[in-house]
This record gives sequence, C-alpha cells and structure tokens, in this order.
Amino acid sequence: MTSTNQTALSFLVLIFFSATLLSHTTSRLLPETSSYESHEQWMARYGRVYKDADEKEQRSKIFQENVRYIESSNSLMNKAYKLAVNEFADLTNQEFTSTRNRFKAHECFPSTSAFRYENVTVVPSSMDWRKKGAVTLET
Repeated sequence: MTSTNQTALSFLVLIFFSATLLSHTTSRLLPETSSYESHEQWMARYGRVYKDADEKEQRSKIFQENVRYIESSNSLMNKAYKLAVNEFADLTNQEFTSTRNRFKAHECFPSTSAFRYENVTVVPSSMDWRKKGAVTLET
C-alpha cells in the first residue's frame, strides 16, 4: 500500500471516528434540550406559570421524570393501554394524589351502626308477610 493510500485510509478512519463520537455526544445532549423544550411547550399549552426560576427548575425535573416514566411504561408491549402527558405532568405522584384523590365515603354517606336483631331466639321456618300487613294483595 502506498503512503498516499495509507494517508487517505487514516483520514477516512479519523473522519468516521469523529463522526461517531460527535453523534454520541449530540445524542446525549439532545434529550436534555428536547426535554427542556417539551416542558416549555407543555407550560404554554396548559398556561402554567411558576413563581420563580427555582420552582420552574424543580417542576421541569419532575416533568422530565414523569415523561421518562410514561415513555418507559408505553414501551412495554404487554399493556392494553398507553400513558400520555397531561396537565398534571409537573406534579409528583404524592402531590397528585393529595389534591385529586379526596373521596371519603364517610362524607358521602351518613355513618350508621351495624344492624342487629334484638332478642332473636326462635325463628320460624316461614313467614306470611301478608298477615303481618307488610305486603298488600292487588286484585
């Protein structure tokens, strides 16, 4: 092999190696930028405004974690459903459940004590409720 061919081959290998390295470096940087842009778009869509830069940074991290969870869950092939980003995507699970899962049965229904029969010792095998006036006959 001539030195010109070796130089050309070395140059091609160097270009290939540089392109591969650049590709890996770029692919590691893009998700962060993409996540940031996604959060910005999400904020605009749902009209979300934070009180300061610290809260925005914290909510952005939570948003990114939730998006990663959604993508991970959706990549599983054995699920009959898919998750999606919605207006709650910047909340932790604890924050969501504390503000959205407030159903309390005791608030909807009056409290009652357990029903108990009084002084039941002998129970007849049958009862004609018509004779007791509980059921009327229509003719």
